[in-house]
Order: sequence, then C-alpha cells, then structure tokens
Amino acid sequence: MTPLTARRYLESLARNGQLTAKGLDFALHRIGVFPDAANWKRFADRLLLWAGILLLLASVVFFFAFNWNELHRFTKISLVVLPLVISSSMMAYTGIERAVGKAWLGAGVVLTGVLLAVIGQIYQTGADSELLFAGWALLALPWVVIARAPWVWLFWLVLLNTSLALFLVGRFDIWMVLIYSDAIFWGPLLLNALALFLWEFYWPRIAWMRARYAPRFIVFLAAVAATGLGVSWWFLVKRTGWQLMHYAPIAYLPWLFLTVWYYRTRRKDIVPLVASALSCIAVLTAGLISGMFGKKYLDVTSFFVIGAVVAAMTAAAAIWLRHTSSKWAKARGVGDA
Repeated sequence: MTPLTARRYLESLARNGQLTAKGLDFALHRIGVFPDAANWKRFADRLLLWAGILLLLASVVFFFAFNWNELHRFTKISLVVLPLVISSSMMAYTGIERAVGKAWLGAGVVLTGVLLAVIGQIYQTGADSELLFAGWALLALPWVVIARAPWVWLFWLVLLNTSLALFLVGRFDIWMVLIYSDAIFWGPLLLNALALFLWEFYWPRIAWMRARYAPRFIVFLAAVAATGLGVSWWFLVKRTGWQLMHYAPIAYLPWLFLTVWYYRTRRKDIVPLVASALSCIAVLTAGLISGMFGKKYLDVTSFFVIGAVVAAMTAAAAIWLRHTSSKWAKARGVGDA
C-alpha cells in the first residue's frame, strides 16, 4: 500500500468514526505522510543543491551576455570549458549514483549546449538553430545514458522536440513543395508517442524509470502534438493539397483511445487522463469553430454558443475524471477519492 493509499484509507476510517483525530495524526506521522526533521533536512539539501547549480549556470550565461563584446574568443570558450571540466570532475568525484553527482551531470549537459552556442557565435559556422539542438542532443547522449535519471532523459527529449520543431518550421518553405509537407504536424506526435511507448515498455523492467512524473511529462508532450494535429486537420484538410492530412483522424483517435484505455485500466493515473480530456476538448472546439467559420456563422451569438459548449465539455470531463478516481479508490477499498 502506497503512502497516498494509506492516507486515504486512514482518512476514510476517521470520517466513519472508527479513528479519532489524535489517532489519525499519529498514524499519518508513522507512515511518513507528514515530514519529520530528516525529511525536511533532505528537502532543504536537495533544494539548495539545485538552486546552487541553476545559479551557477545562470551566472555563466549572464556573464557572457554582459561582457560578450569585450572578451577574446579564446576567453569565451575557456569560460565555458572550465565549468564543464569542473562539473565533469565533480561528477566523477561524488559518484553518479548520488544526487550531487547527478546534479553535476545535469550541469554538464546544459553547459554542452552553451559551449556549442558560443562556438557557433564566435566562428559563425552558419549552422541553423535546429542543428545546434540536434548536435546538443547528440553530444549529451553519453551523459544521458550514464545518468540513469528520468529528468535527464526528459531534458534530452525536449532537445529532440525542439530540434524537430525548428527543422520543420525552418524548412516550411521547402516542405510546402513536397507531398509530405504535413510532416510538420505528424513528426512531433510520432516522436513523443514512440518515446512514451518505450518508457512504458521499460517501466517494469528498469527501476530508475519508475518515477511517475516521467510518463506524465511525455504524455503532456504527446498531447500537445496530438492536439496540434487534430486542430490542424479541421482547418487545413479542405484548404490544402496535403495528402497525409486526410488521415489525421486515423492517428489522433487511436492515440486518444489507447492513452485513455491504458491509463484508465492499466496504470490508473489521472494526470494522463486529464491531458487526454483537455486535448479532446480543444480538438472538438476547433471542429465547432471550423464548422461555424465555414458557414459564416461567426457572430456574437456564436461565441456564446462556443463558450457554452466548452463549459459543458469541461463539466462532463470533470465528472468523468471524478468518477474514474472514485472507482479506483473503491477498487482499492479506500472509499471515495
């Protein structure tokens, strides 16, 4: 039984009069729901550690921004290489298994991108922005692999998404003349759906991948990409000659169904369901607006209708999510969530 489940169970006993207020407070302290001195110390230690790392990285960036024109090119490079060497040395000294070592590794991953940006600015390599992020992701990959930390992998996934988005948007003029021009909407969804599948596949097999925030974050990225695909389908399918855009529902609807099915019946996590519900509301709202726009029904009354429909869908989603959460709680024998 997880601490959250135990807390709900104890609170249900208290509501039913089977546990006194003092007994509830004692039990919650015993199971670790309320932090003790050791937990507060660990929290403060982690908070100060990450604050120090972030301030160190910010100091490097702002130092360059303020003194860029006065610095020699070798000085600029050395001012990034030196913190990179320090972070690598501290990571090796403290050990990658410790939180301090992972923090130094994260600093090294960030400084790798800063170093690439500095070199590109000094020598004017002509590399595009998407190549910067792609190179950053490539050079950071060994760090990410040895880190064995979910947040490092998520940062790496953000780099891939940024590189892909910049590539598709930056090459939009070229993609326009190709039959696969609508890859600008398909690419992010396929990337994040693949990342989510791999994460869920290795979830029960690799211990460090079991952080709950990781799949939730990937679901959020996939939901944003899927929503973009679904919304674009309503507005572009009849206005462009893009062939693949006609098949957007074949991708969006299975994604929505599989996400809801898996996280409602298997994983039982409410956050991905919230993301799916928001995506569905956004896509249906886009369809309503597209239909009214096509028939020239957009006036003041139309906006009230759209607002009422959105409010109704939001209320329905809230009721469904509440019912799902209560169903899970009853299945665990805890009572209402």
